[in-house]
Amino acid sequence: MRAVAIVICIVISVFSFEPNPPHHTDMVGNARWMVKYSNFSILATHSSFLEGYPFGQNKDVADGIYGDVLSTGIPIIYTSPLEKQTQDFLKNPLVTFGYSAEFTHYCTDNNIDNDSPTCGKVMLSGEIEKVTQEEELKWARYGMYSRHPDTKHWPPGHNFTFYKLNIRNIFVLDYYGGPTEHLNVTEYLNYRPSW
Repeated sequence: MRAVAIVICIVISVFSFEPNPPHHTDMVGNARWMVKYSNFSILATHSSFLEGYPFGQNKDVADGIYGDVLSTGIPIIYTSPLEKQTQDFLKNPLVTFGYSAEFTHYCTDNNIDNDSPTCGKVMLSGEIEKVTQEEELKWARYGMYSRHPDTKHWPPGHNFTFYKLNIRNIFVLDYYGGPTEHLNVTEYLNYRPSW
């Protein structure tokens, strides 16, 4: 029985491992860190059922598996055309994914309030598109199915599909002094994590 308890503790520690974010002066690193270590994001779309209004909803996301350093920085979701937000972005593919360090363990573990500038935030805006290349599909399955195991068993008849964000703009706030409204997208995508 004791051996089982030890194994459970090891498994929990492996799956909950999350290094601290980079120093606040490394805004690109902080943005990539939040995307990597968040299991969900708030997806904002142009509503197709509330004409003229934005619509936001939490969505499971994956950027590789949680305890692995491999990362692309690109949000990937797994969704059905039956979902309202899928209907939204199929009509208008311009969306924003919102992340907060609160979505990781960092802010809670360090008693930092979500609205504090030291609890980082990143908003990735761009055009959402279907994942079609086989290598990208492998990466999408690799991350999504390991972080959100239930998704592997969602009903095939609902036509779940992987989508990714083609990033056009990055807004980051990770410390006092105001946000960076237009972080360099190329620098963000080429960033090599060292955490």
